[in-house]
Amino acid sequence: MLKTRSIGLNVAGVPLLNNISISCPKGSVTALMGPNGAGKTSLLRVISGEYKASQGTVDINGRAANDWARPDIAKFMAVLPQSSTLDFAFTAEEVVALSRTPHNTGLSRDLEIIASALSMVDASYLADRSFVKLSGGEKQRVHLARVLAQIWEHCENQSSDGGILLLDEPSASFDLAHQIMLIEIVQKISAAGVTVIMVMHDLNLAAKCADQLVFMNSGECTAMGTVPELLTSEMIRKVYSVNAEVGLHPVDGTPLIII
Repeated sequence: MLKTRSIGLNVAGVPLLNNISISCPKGSVTALMGPNGAGKTSLLRVISGEYKASQGTVDINGRAANDWARPDIAKFMAVLPQSSTLDFAFTAEEVVALSRTPHNTGLSRDLEIIASALSMVDASYLADRSFVKLSGGEKQRVHLARVLAQIWEHCENQSSDGGILLLDEPSASFDLAHQIMLIEIVQKISAAGVTVIMVMHDLNLAAKCADQLVFMNSGECTAMGTVPELLTSEMIRKVYSVNAEVGLHPVDGTPLIII
């Protein structure tokens, strides 16, 4: 599980986060949502350790993040940023293989994991292709396979603490079919005990897979709760300053937002 306690962040004298406290139980899916510039990505970077909080603490699986050695965290926490720059002509398989660096599982097992991760994201056919020649959506799927492969043991089997997956706008370059694929992956690995925290803009996608929502604005947490509690016309108007109707999906009964 993961908790943030009163997180504050100042970068070059600019306050980006103020007093953010959230709790993400093992196996839960948390969607960080809100307008552009709300602080969602900054919070994800503090949780991952890329940014050092100016105040407050992050607790990972019952221990302060600062008490963990980074190589140890890398064995159970993976991060998919909004964009990743890679200019070397690695194959897709080689890109995914980078994620196995923290582990000592042997080449044969690593190749099994890499192949399984590529298959999970519908990218097996890309394995031998040059990464730099892929489309934006294909690159994003390969990177998704990479972070899944990094914590594969936790995605595949229940573990005592569970893995943690941080995703920053993971569906931004996905077509409709692969957006659905992403939802199914998140549901599958969270059921195996992986704690997922992801920045999202699509309210309907969040309604499909999130256990809890965290709405942010101006570096602060403005609301936190379950999907039915927060996905209301009033809350959407308050957070995004737009009018929306909220009904129920005719198949699965999740909230359906119509702008």
